[in-house]
Amino acid sequence: MLQYRYDGTFPGFLSAVFELWDRGQEPAAIIPPDAAPGLFEKIMDVPTVNERADRVWKGIEKAGGKRLCQRFMHVFLSREPDVEDLMFFILKQLFDNKKNVANDLSLSEVLRFTQLERKVLREVHRLYMFLRFEQAADGTWFAPISPKYDILPMTLNHFKSRFADQAWLIFDTERKYGYFYDTNSVEEVTIENPSFDMETGSLQKNAQSPDEQQWQELWRTFFKSIAIKERTNPRLQRQFMPKRFWKHLTEKKLDALR
Repeated sequence: MLQYRYDGTFPGFLSAVFELWDRGQEPAAIIPPDAAPGLFEKIMDVPTVNERADRVWKGIEKAGGKRLCQRFMHVFLSREPDVEDLMFFILKQLFDNKKNVANDLSLSEVLRFTQLERKVLREVHRLYMFLRFEQAADGTWFAPISPKYDILPMTLNHFKSRFADQAWLIFDTERKYGYFYDTNSVEEVTIENPSFDMETGSLQKNAQSPDEQQWQELWRTFFKSIAIKERTNPRLQRQFMPKRFWKHLTEKKLDALR
């Protein structure tokens, strides 16, 4: 089997799709850059070519509609180990058999594809609810995240619209990248020497605005005052607010409910 290895980006995946169909070689597979190659498989590294990626994207839209394009993007950002296989299965039916099977849940690949998209979209909504900003010394609003899936790119339009007149930086501490918004445009960034804790995402005190600690304490006090101790239900909390988000929540960092 010939394995087409791409660079890990969505345009890179689409470029690999173009290369695979252009060569017409079967059997074949598309693998991410960190995948371990099989013992007897031949590896071909595919460069990302935006023109080719655009042609594949337009081909998907023409054959399956804009909604299918969105679904591919959502599922891709799950970064699950089998995600390339699932997308390749649906693309093969779409391009070779001229059939859009993306809604046929009787197919195990489509069922898995659909389940992954639902999980990714659920994580996006959780991020909207549980994101917490703190103000840096230069006035920028900083928010650390560590979602289960690589969903940060899916949230940018929401935060641009919601906080259009404020500079902010949202940083994924799991994947070591983020996006900075300067009130005009959004730019992807990486940070070599962060002035925040990579585990909790908390800014160092000398990097915070002078009033940040006071505002955080006020929020914890409010949160504690409205809580009814007798009705505290940790199990229900974890159901609606997964524990992986707690380390970034101002109200949970110091166990404000205790």
